[in-house]
Amino acid sequence: MTGLSRGLVLGGLGIVALLATPAIPRAQAPVTFNKDVAPIFNRNCASCHRAGEMAPMSLTSFKDARPWANAIRKAVIERAMPPWGADPAFGEFANSLRLSDQELATIAAWVGGGSLEGDARDLPAPPVFTDGWHIGTPDAVLSMSAPADVPASGPRILVDFKIQTHFSEDKYLELAEVTPGNRPVTHHAVISVQDESGSHRIASYLPGGAVNSFPPGVAKLIPKDTTLNLNMHYNPKGTATTDKTTMAFVFAKGPIEKIAVTAMSGTRDLDIPPGATNYEAKGTPFVFAGDSHILSLLPRMNERGKDYKYTLVYPDGRSVVLLSVPKFNDSWQPSYILKTPIAAPKGSRIETIAHYDNSANNKQNPDPTARIKYGPEIMNGYFDYTVDSQNLLKNTTRAAAQP
Repeated sequence: MTGLSRGLVLGGLGIVALLATPAIPRAQAPVTFNKDVAPIFNRNCASCHRAGEMAPMSLTSFKDARPWANAIRKAVIERAMPPWGADPAFGEFANSLRLSDQELATIAAWVGGGSLEGDARDLPAPPVFTDGWHIGTPDAVLSMSAPADVPASGPRILVDFKIQTHFSEDKYLELAEVTPGNRPVTHHAVISVQDESGSHRIASYLPGGAVNSFPPGVAKLIPKDTTLNLNMHYNPKGTATTDKTTMAFVFAKGPIEKIAVTAMSGTRDLDIPPGATNYEAKGTPFVFAGDSHILSLLPRMNERGKDYKYTLVYPDGRSVVLLSVPKFNDSWQPSYILKTPIAAPKGSRIETIAHYDNSANNKQNPDPTARIKYGPEIMNGYFDYTVDSQNLLKNTTRAAAQP
């Protein structure tokens, strides 16, 4: 073999060897709070986890979040936080708090990698929150005329308060916020309009939701000089105290086409035996009298509530699950606002089904030996909808909406 040939062969072998050598992987940058985790917390957690809000700790800074790192990882992996009960297999919701799988992985990697702070230059600007009302500057603020007394002990308290509006004209409610004066003892506050046709819910405070909003062109109606009913549910917590709940309203400034109607598929026919682990209840179906669109869903149960499901059944027999909450949480009951309103043709019906755990295995159960009727436990499948034929822009009188 000539020297030239030998060189070509050896050179070729060198090239082959070089190509066969596995590439050395680049070291992955460590996951840090400032660059990777803070944006997730800002988007999904800071509305509650900040100073002055309902959560027990703030997550708006590394200093605040770092001591809770292991607890945070456990809570998000188990999907206990952020609290969002809807099964992702059914429905799309505009107010979803559910973290993506990538967001879960990022938080887990941050904690697993030592919960590093990172470069201060990577920290995003904190979210901006309005002091006071979350809905901005309200057009009207109403409250209970005097504080309500809540004793130190005893059964839950359900009490109604009448509130005069003194509005000189009909008001179309675009945004509402209900703020208890004493959140620790307040389970819910529900505001209803009282008129000749009955009682109509317009806003509420529930664990998981204090702000009530509607799509553009849709509002709740508060007739002029009407009386509002404020239904309060208090739970004594060991110390005698008081509450003075306040509500703020923002009225529509632009044209309103439709009035949002609140209806329900539920039942009062509850008789839950002591120790029952999976008691089933079915709500009375709600049938749409005209073509309509469903805006949001609000399932309501108390401590023994286990799961809840809404199904829309079409006139031809087809059906679709609107919402499934497989692990109902009495301490977090948001309204599930549909990303896109769902058409419900005339003759369609909403059916609801729920299950209850009255056993000792239910850690929220105050007394597994008790037989439970409606009152201590409820099945209220609320939802908001609009009627397609209603158009207030073409008719200045209040269009008739199905009660």
